[in-house]
Amino acid sequence: MSEIKPMKLEEYKAIVEDFNKLSSFSRKAENELKKKYKRRYVTKFCVSSLAPSTIGSILALLIQRSMKQSYRKSPSISSRYHDLFDQIMKNRKKNNVIQELSDNQGISPALFARSLLQGAYSDPTMAKKCFKDTSLIEDKDLAYQVFLGIMNDNQYGPYADIIKQSIGLEYELRLERELRIMNITFSDENILRARGYDKTPDFKLDVPIAVDGFIVNWIESKALFGDEENHSGYLKEQLLCYWNRFGPGLVIYWFGYLETLESTPEVNNMFILRCNFPNKESITQYKVDL
Repeated sequence: MSEIKPMKLEEYKAIVEDFNKLSSFSRKAENELKKKYKRRYVTKFCVSSLAPSTIGSILALLIQRSMKQSYRKSPSISSRYHDLFDQIMKNRKKNNVIQELSDNQGISPALFARSLLQGAYSDPTMAKKCFKDTSLIEDKDLAYQVFLGIMNDNQYGPYADIIKQSIGLEYELRLERELRIMNITFSDENILRARGYDKTPDFKLDVPIAVDGFIVNWIESKALFGDEENHSGYLKEQLLCYWNRFGPGLVIYWFGYLETLESTPEVNNMFILRCNFPNKESITQYKVDL
């Protein structure tokens, strides 16, 4: 398994360049790109092998941003998608019709399926229910195609959402286990919210620790890759608030982060960044005199 560590900007740009060459946002297209970076490769920048979780997280970020720019939600577009779907289904029965149409329209399969259902149902609530549970769709051909569209999409749809939530919880539990092994006591989000805090880190340490000499009062778990755009969002919406209330802390980007983030003003001042829970040798624990 590849060791996850900060990524050089040049390597990140190479991934973005390969992503921009994709002709599809399907699961198959993503997996092919993941395989390329999973193999050991040589570039003018480095010799490395990326962990599947890292390249997968980067692709997820890039696809979501691309969809925000290209996806348009409107009744007219939903109606047009529905007409295109009907036309193909009447002319020739085939698998993965939604996959073909989503490729042609430049959006992800699940997003196309959702828009298609919005054109098929006048009731938005019913369209939403059918998107979450395709067994509710009376038209068996439409139900099958929507199901295929959702299953061929890593980033959108009810199944993709459940997977992402599960991964986030998995790494929070991993962090909690590490803290308990080290006998570091803490208050989690539920306890902090019960005390009246509206924005809370994943874990507020009852007694601060030092990591490589840096005082840490709280730890935030991010089961994704940290690049400049999403880190900037977290900084404004979460991390500055944590620092104002609790002092300096630690942010763990489990799937890696851009090396350039280390040179931003807040890093190593308000908080430090890591790709894993710090090893025992780098942690200093303090005792409280009773």
